[in-house]
Amino acid sequence: MQVFLLILGILVLLGILAVLGGLWAVRQYVQVEVERAGPTRSVSIRTPVGDLEVRKAEDVAAQLKLPIYPEATPDEESASVRLRGRLWEEEGGLDIIAAQFRTGDDFDAVDAWYRQQLGPDYKREAGRIIVGDRRGDRDGGLLIRVEPGGNDVLYTQHRADGLRGVGLRRQVGQVKIHLFEVAEASRQ
Repeated sequence: MQVFLLILGILVLLGILAVLGGLWAVRQYVQVEVERAGPTRSVSIRTPVGDLEVRKAEDVAAQLKLPIYPEATPDEESASVRLRGRLWEEEGGLDIIAAQFRTGDDFDAVDAWYRQQLGPDYKREAGRIIVGDRRGDRDGGLLIRVEPGGNDVLYTQHRADGLRGVGLRRQVGQVKIHLFEVAEASRQ
């Protein structure tokens, strides 16, 4: 019984040392910055292997350089996320910017307005918008697709560095407008 208690004590001591060592490493090597300036809120987390920046502000949509439907009001879920990583002296990253709006206007009017504003550079698909489901995605990229059976509309523009688009979803009494861009993070 004494041997069992001794082994248990050693394991508990090693566990405590591991937790304390982890806390020390986080304190030494992880930097967290929180900024609150007016309506803008941002959080930055910097580590030796990568960085994460999240910003929540009404001006997120301006970063997208996509048209905003007149009289549409922003939702609280608008955010800008930047992920950057370093591995074996290689740097890479991803910028994900998303803004969500809503309007009480007719869905067909909103769809027609975006079709005219975006022009032929954007592919238009109608159906049910699926985001993030990687089944069947062979190239490992971000998957945003439209499946039959829905009444959403998705406008997308594929570019060399990523994907940009507008998603329209019907909801009771309103249209949800999702503006998004996913691209390789620009070097700083």
